[in-house]
Amino acid sequence: MNLPQMNTVRGGAVTWRPQPWQDADRGGGEPLSDSDSEEEDFPDDYSTPLGEYVTQGLKQLLDAQQLCDVTLVVEGKKFMCHRVLLAAVSPYFRAMFTSPLVESRLTEIRLEEVTPSVMETVIHFVYTGEAGLCLDTAEDLFVAANRLQVMPLQDLCSRFLFEHLSVENCLGMYSLARSHHDQLLLRASLRLVGQHFPRVARQRDFLLLDPGTLGSLLESDRLGVESETEVYDAARRWAEYQPADRYIHMPNLLRHLRPGLFGPEESHRMNQELGPRASTEGMGGPLRPREGMFEKKIVCVDLKPREDVSLQERDFTVDCFDPRTGKWEKLAALGSLLCPGCTAVGGRLFVAGGILRSSEVSSDLHEYDVVLNRWIVQPLMAEPRAMLGLLGCGGFLYALGGCNRAAFLDTSEKFDLNTLTWASGPRLPLPLRSFACAALRCRLYLLGGTTLEQSRAVVHAGVLIYHTVTNTWSRVALDSGATCLAGGVAVRGGVCAIGGYLRDAAKFLNGNYTQAEPLDATGRVLFFREGRGSGVEREVAVGVERGGGGSDRAPSPVVFPGLPRRIAAGGVARWKRRIYVLGGENGSRFYDSVYCWKPGWRSWVQRREKLPGETGGVSQFGCTTLKFPKKHILARLRAAQQKRGKEKRPTRSCRVMRIDRASQEV
Repeated sequence: MNLPQMNTVRGGAVTWRPQPWQDADRGGGEPLSDSDSEEEDFPDDYSTPLGEYVTQGLKQLLDAQQLCDVTLVVEGKKFMCHRVLLAAVSPYFRAMFTSPLVESRLTEIRLEEVTPSVMETVIHFVYTGEAGLCLDTAEDLFVAANRLQVMPLQDLCSRFLFEHLSVENCLGMYSLARSHHDQLLLRASLRLVGQHFPRVARQRDFLLLDPGTLGSLLESDRLGVESETEVYDAARRWAEYQPADRYIHMPNLLRHLRPGLFGPEESHRMNQELGPRASTEGMGGPLRPREGMFEKKIVCVDLKPREDVSLQERDFTVDCFDPRTGKWEKLAALGSLLCPGCTAVGGRLFVAGGILRSSEVSSDLHEYDVVLNRWIVQPLMAEPRAMLGLLGCGGFLYALGGCNRAAFLDTSEKFDLNTLTWASGPRLPLPLRSFACAALRCRLYLLGGTTLEQSRAVVHAGVLIYHTVTNTWSRVALDSGATCLAGGVAVRGGVCAIGGYLRDAAKFLNGNYTQAEPLDATGRVLFFREGRGSGVEREVAVGVERGGGGSDRAPSPVVFPGLPRRIAAGGVARWKRRIYVLGGENGSRFYDSVYCWKPGWRSWVQRREKLPGETGGVSQFGCTTLKFPKKHILARLRAAQQKRGKEKRPTRSCRVMRIDRASQEV
């Protein structure tokens, strides 16, 4: 008699493995079918995970008060528990129960600084993983979870408080997060406090801050104030609330003020209230504007039509658009650059690479001095690049991929923003140019673009993701929607590729590019967001294209409407919560239009303003959003630089540098 092999002996232990169901009457023949037996005879496909059995069993033991070996006493109320579970969940209890001290053998533990109702919720969470949260109890539960080191519960409370942040409670949340070292809640609350600082500084909670918390606020760059006197007035109001106890802290608080940002009248007032010595020697803050002292504008590099051969180098300018006023203004001149890399890091604007008017590919890196309105020539890249990605992340500037007259590039370079030096960067998984790109949460996203296959440029139907922390690449394939010459921007927790071409008809032979056939642009918007699990999980939404055959539906609640017209190679930038698309092309047509969209809008809106110039439009120019100091702050920054003698010898302009090179060649 042959018995099914269902047991295996390993080192004296027996491991049982279930075998397929068989009809016993047939002696191990064909498995039973639905006609042979009732459906309920078959086992269910679902099996309860072991973790659920453990959780249910422990909860049943707790409810029955069985096998409990420790009692927690809170204000006279007793909670019988299982010390092994408490030790498994909480490092606090683990250290208590495993130490050689006598407390580890006690069967009754008294806990201070926690209420019975909060302790009951903590214990319920430890046994079930569930906790009922509301604004009245979440803060106390957060503190208790932190003290007892129940990290999952603290994280749950932190996220709950994060989702319920408001202008009215952000100050209390900031103090809470700072005292318990919760970085998520700290960053979010500080951002809200900074944005509404003048309003927050008039709340009663502000007057109850301790000196250390107040000092950390006063030194923040994120304060949304237009004048440094608003910071001084807030500190003075706090001190006058309890003058006998708080005036002693004013010298330390004054160190966070930034004297270079005070105007003459404001300095005179400070001298009268504090005395000349206190006002000059007591403040040591940096000569750096606060967040509210900036105004954001959209910078466009090289809007001049390159087809106009009559233009001289002096005519090349950098144009700046203020969406708030709708006005254009000109910045310091920079020579013509087709397809450069352009990005802003903080208040610093960088332009790298691009195709020069002589058709040569540039390896230059230029930085714009926003205070002195001039361009500074920084060290050259190792390779000339055009159609590249230029992104800032973690104190570095990344020049990614692109092409030159010889080849498509799979190399990258990394520029240290502190030491101003270049180094080799991560190698791309494939040579790539003309891709949409954006930086988000320590990751660099490269959407679409074109790569080279058998001397022909083809669209890369995927997303490359570089993780700057782990120095690794991951790739995600896209079934549809990948484009080249699209604009990239980060928004709503993901990245967008706006417009572009669905294919690239260029040929590459012996260092020359030829356009094999005309192209037709798309008006679709591709939105990509990685899942919270593995890097392969993702959410892709495609905006519906107007006037075309595109009717793709977004598989997610994130909806991006299609552009009003088909646009490729437009300038794309994010200004506050809105996305702007400027200019662009469709085959041989060029546009000078300006469109904007904000989450919640059903369609794109065309602005009345157009790109500056008398021609029909322009494409493939650098575009980004830059913070500019407001005029009164800008004047003080310039005056302070001159007063302190910190203005360096002006670097020769980019125009002069190019003329010198040309003269040397001649």
